[in-house]
Amino acid sequence: MYELIRQKNGYRIAKTRHSNGIGKSAPPRRSSLKQFSPVDFKSWRNFVDTGTADIACINKLVLNSWHRCRSMGVDPTSGRCEDFRPVKDLSSELISLKDLVSDTIEFIYDMVRDRGLLVTICDAGGHVISMFGDYQALQGADHLNFGPGANWSEGSVGTNAIGTALAEGQSLQVSGREHFCESHHSWTCSAAPIFNLESRVIGCVDISGPMAANHTDALNLAFKGARILESQLIRRQSMELRRQSAQIISSAFNTVMTGLVFIDLAGRIQIANPVAVSLLGKENHELMGSTLDAWCKMESALENMAAAPLMHAKKGLSLKWSLTNPMDIRLFPVITSNNVLMGFLVVLKELQRVHRITLPKAQPEERRDPFKNIIGQSNAIVRALDTAKRVADTATTVLITGDSGTGKEILAKSLHDLSSRSKGPFVAVNCGAIARDLIQSELFVYATGAFTGAKKGGNPGKFEQASNGTLFLDEIGEMPLFLQVNLLRVLEEGQVTRLGGTKPVSIDVRIIAATNKNLKQLVEEKQFRQDLFYRLNVVRIALPALSDRVDDIPLLAQYFIRKLSKKMGREVRSVEPGFLSALRAYGWPGNIRELKYAIEGAIALMPENHLSVKCLPSDLRQQVSGYEPVEPVETQTDFTLSSVEKQTIQKAHHHFSGNISKMAKALGIGRNTLYSKLKKYQLTE
Repeated sequence: MYELIRQKNGYRIAKTRHSNGIGKSAPPRRSSLKQFSPVDFKSWRNFVDTGTADIACINKLVLNSWHRCRSMGVDPTSGRCEDFRPVKDLSSELISLKDLVSDTIEFIYDMVRDRGLLVTICDAGGHVISMFGDYQALQGADHLNFGPGANWSEGSVGTNAIGTALAEGQSLQVSGREHFCESHHSWTCSAAPIFNLESRVIGCVDISGPMAANHTDALNLAFKGARILESQLIRRQSMELRRQSAQIISSAFNTVMTGLVFIDLAGRIQIANPVAVSLLGKENHELMGSTLDAWCKMESALENMAAAPLMHAKKGLSLKWSLTNPMDIRLFPVITSNNVLMGFLVVLKELQRVHRITLPKAQPEERRDPFKNIIGQSNAIVRALDTAKRVADTATTVLITGDSGTGKEILAKSLHDLSSRSKGPFVAVNCGAIARDLIQSELFVYATGAFTGAKKGGNPGKFEQASNGTLFLDEIGEMPLFLQVNLLRVLEEGQVTRLGGTKPVSIDVRIIAATNKNLKQLVEEKQFRQDLFYRLNVVRIALPALSDRVDDIPLLAQYFIRKLSKKMGREVRSVEPGFLSALRAYGWPGNIRELKYAIEGAIALMPENHLSVKCLPSDLRQQVSGYEPVEPVETQTDFTLSSVEKQTIQKAHHHFSGNISKMAKALGIGRNTLYSKLKKYQLTE
């Protein structure tokens, strides 16, 4: 017996460890019956060309498959498989199936030995898991790329027994020109699907070979092979389910806070959980095999229960406890699904005292700092955050300015999260990304009948959607002049009128706007309304460009390295000192956004979990060529966030001569938090 094995981009035929004898298999035994195709060439050609065929001569399942192949655009002149799937991608269920094939391979092959045939096992998607059989048949399969890993579904290679059996969920044989692809016309294939415990198709067994080979009873043999694998798979699944069920029952039995004792039909103790052992006052080994007669009268109760177990299945029987300590004890029958009495369960509950467990009062959870993701300690960013925290929980309109990529939307979201509106919606609108003729309907939307095709009942705009929350208007400088007056009216009056409507709708929305343009200059150029500028510019927070906060680059880089490596599933074990120096030397026209994606690309390209300058984008490397590494402090390879945090606190401690109030304010944390971190890093005197 031989097996077709995937090797690089092709296949090789190898003798299996199950083979008997030496050399190639004996010449195939031919069938005494003449093999023929039930479909002639003319009928096949006519369907391929026109999509119509003589239904009388074509199996209904085959005809259905032909129609599917045409709708999927399968090339009838092809037939060589070009779609392969690595064995490592198989699911655990299919790996189990492959193991079963390995265990029963010789028995299955014995059914078709020396017939010039091969046996194929496929998964539910039509991918070949295993293929073995006679040498000559495997040679023919190799020419069609018909082997392990190949996709033999209808969408890949047209009508064939494997793909069509899986598609239809039933056994069938496809012979000669019943195959949709011409290169398969010299083959006959018989396949039967394999079902799992939930009656779901998980694969199939196929017996194939040239039409001239002996296909006598091949379909029944494929069906038998599928049932062999199916029964073994279901037996294995059943054993695993039984093991899991026993484990669950054992866990439940031993962890409940009630005494449980299982006794057999003769009244002998078989199992007692820890609570029952404690209540009965004996060691576990002393209880096994004994009766409960020393604690309660069991004989009459067992007889009564055995006579009518179903009657007592829900409420059980109450037993009288013989000892002085008060105990509620109840007897229940243990019955199988076939209503057979297996034994009894005794439930013990102590009544002497009620154990009350007083849970500690839940401490108020420390509120997460919404500004935590805004990384930096430069003066410019500290000033921006200080202003933001002071105005966060107010209704004041805020204007955030800064170049593209400096984090304006992140700051706006942080303002919302720290405000009393945090439970309301945060609705962001990019005024520069919406077409000028659509922005009005996007913001204010329309009332019923505002225009042809308008939705019945109208549609709420962004202002209404943001009610009781925050509306973030990004790139406000891109808003058309004709809409600026509408926006000003909404801000002044707290009401919005839908397009085509007359009735104003009251709204309670906080406005945060952002721009990367100079609005004062736009006002002078008559491109932005002066009154709207004054209304928006109540509190202005300027976010500095990354090139103006170079000292923050190592902190930002370390933050992105940690966050992105986790997201990408790649461990960064070391960072070359020159990597951070190169980041500091670059101008960053795209600001933080550009830095983030540069680091993401570097992590994706890094060799051996090591970040170096070579991992950075080529244009960045060219612009910083010839730079000198900057600060000797960064020559270490320990770039954990805790290390950076410790260095930052050390610098603040030195700069402010240990003044806790000034340090806490500069670092943007509370005094108590700072004290705990000083203690953590052993920086206290």
